[in-house]
Amino acid sequence: MESKILNLEKELLNPEIRKDKNRIKELIFEDFIEYCSSGFIYKYKDNDTFTGSNTENWEIVDFKVKQLSENVCLALYKLSKHDDNKNSLRSSVWKKVDKKWKMIFHQGTPEKN
Repeated sequence: MESKILNLEKELLNPEIRKDKNRIKELIFEDFIEYCSSGFIYKYKDNDTFTGSNTENWEIVDFKVKQLSENVCLALYKLSKHDDNKNSLRSSVWKKVDKKWKMIFHQGTPEKN
């Protein structure tokens, strides 16, 4: 399961996937909420895409998954942004519905240097 969730997290960082409203809809719940590292609270709206961030130089580090129940898990990791040297601590809640994992919540917190 850990490798599956890691691959889904990486997919959400892929610039091509971030522009694909249909794939995003498959990966996140319709009531998805993100507490962004900027302090902004984002609430998903149908057909949203995630453009504007250069994610090509971002790397997931120290990835771990904690199983919370049979169909819910928590992903924890550090996101290293090599282009601006700003790292953040990340957490995502994933829920399995109809044999597919979807993200229901995400939070990014700036890492103190």
